[in-house]
Amino acid sequence: MWQVLGVDPGLAATGFAVVEALDSGGRVNDYGCIKTGSALATQERLSIIYNRISEVIRKWPPNLLVIEDAFVHMKYPKAALQLGEVRGVISVAARNLNVDVFEVRPSEAKLALTGNGAAGKKQVENAVRRILNTGVPFGSNHVSDAMALALTGLSRNGWFNWP
Repeated sequence: MWQVLGVDPGLAATGFAVVEALDSGGRVNDYGCIKTGSALATQERLSIIYNRISEVIRKWPPNLLVIEDAFVHMKYPKAALQLGEVRGVISVAARNLNVDVFEVRPSEAKLALTGNGAAGKKQVENAVRRILNTGVPFGSNHVSDAMALALTGLSRNGWFNWP
């Protein structure tokens, strides 16, 4: 069984999805969005993300964690620092639980799933739904992005091919 945890990092909302490769197709074993309130101190928010990602890894031990590579506009340096902190705690959680981390650029996942590296959120979600043959609403763009990252990681490692 090949299973990947895809993570779309963010301080306010971190999407995650555990996707398993099957003989024909794939299955989503778990997904969600870790939300942290802006009233909390940054350290508390990072701790929440670290603890929740650690719980997911323990419950669904993945072969790999695929995280979205940092993409930040230079106009927002504080956002870049926060994203780096979030990516850091996610990477440490994975490392502490002996899971390798693989980075994927957003455009790479979009290109792999839709054939268009500049695809919009809806196009990515539709591609994920088609590939996983599901009509279940994900409830968040962060979740569908995490699923796209997981599928890209499975594919890049030769564990999953989609139609």
